[in-house]
Amino acid sequence: MAHHRRLTFLLSAPHTQSLQGFTLIEAMVTIAMVGVLAAIAAPNVTRLGSKPLPDTANQVAGVFRAARTRAMAQTSPIKVRPLGNVALANGKSDGGSNTQLEVLRATSTNSVCNSETGWTPDRTLSADYLTFGTGIRLQRTTIDSVPTVNSAVVPAETATAWQVCFNTRGVASTTSTSTANFQGNDIVLTLRQASDSKTQRVEIFPGGGIQVYDN
Repeated sequence: MAHHRRLTFLLSAPHTQSLQGFTLIEAMVTIAMVGVLAAIAAPNVTRLGSKPLPDTANQVAGVFRAARTRAMAQTSPIKVRPLGNVALANGKSDGGSNTQLEVLRATSTNSVCNSETGWTPDRTLSADYLTFGTGIRLQRTTIDSVPTVNSAVVPAETATAWQVCFNTRGVASTTSTSTANFQGNDIVLTLRQASDSKTQRVEIFPGGGIQVYDN
């Protein structure tokens, strides 16, 4: 009987070791595949940030897409606008920054796009704000094919500001001043690279779609 148990153990031992060996080989193959994929991806990763204009345009588009998604997910409107875009006592706007954007979320369910109160920075989307790449500026803002801001020419204190607000259905509405009613307008942001004057456009459609174009 004891001899039979020893024989059974000897017969089963190689099978157990075989299974363990197969698992180890499988893990080694997986690690090797990850290493190959990392080697392939490395050159592309190192190039990130080497193209300030398209990188910035994609960042800006990404912020608008994230703002739209968040507005629908949290059932509360989200605004995107130039940093410092505020209404002045004379009824005009300060125009806002042409190198930085901020994202605002409503602080209560009663907040609507037309209201200038009841908003706070949404740091989950843009930290304090989104800063454009080195040498990139917002050259022009066009609403329904009508230029409203040309930061390279119009002084900030007299420029007309703009805001885009996504409602809880993801629909984008736009205003060209801080105190005007939001309308379902198409808006195009033209970004310019100072080093070679190249431009790219980011278009936000009333339905909420966002597209990046090369000029």
